[in-house]
Amino acid sequence: MLSRKWILWFFLGAACFIISQPLFRLPILQYLQSSTDFVLAYTLNPVLIGILIALSAGVFEEGFRFLFKRFMLKPDKCSFFQPIIFGLGHGIAEALIILIPVLSLIPGSQLGWALFERIMAIILHVNLTVMVWNGFQKERKTLYLLIAIGLHGFVDSLIPILSPISNSLLLIEGALAVANILLTGYSYYSRKYYIMEGN
Repeated sequence: MLSRKWILWFFLGAACFIISQPLFRLPILQYLQSSTDFVLAYTLNPVLIGILIALSAGVFEEGFRFLFKRFMLKPDKCSFFQPIIFGLGHGIAEALIILIPVLSLIPGSQLGWALFERIMAIILHVNLTVMVWNGFQKERKTLYLLIAIGLHGFVDSLIPILSPISNSLLLIEGALAVANILLTGYSYYSRKYYIMEGN
């Protein structure tokens, strides 16, 4: 039976995604896309602007992850389950909001890739949550926040960087899988920074 705090952590993670993306980042991007200067800059430098947009995802999502942990999930020291469940809430909320509206638009041949990409994204969100939380466990909050932003921006920037290449989908998903393997190994190693559940 799930404990109440696990349910709370999950829904706080979901709220973190909803606030950071649909309520803040996406409206800002929509506003910029209506700007002639932005459209011109993107036309002239699509890869560079694509990388900056990818980095903005890291700034908003990791920034709000940090704020949720700082102000809503006290004390700093916690069990390892907290970032795992918070990250699942964040990633699953993103998957539902992104995937459900486009399921009817995806050809059957691409449905498997879409589901695989969302599963990889959920795993990435869990790992990035662990990264941000590690800063609280080790009392180096700013450093680990910046690392998480950089990692998030790097992974998302693979899309504009690799998209012009043939078989880009395979390359992007393969790179995401490799990143997740490495980050999951790090997250597993990070368990030692956390208190035992119940203590």
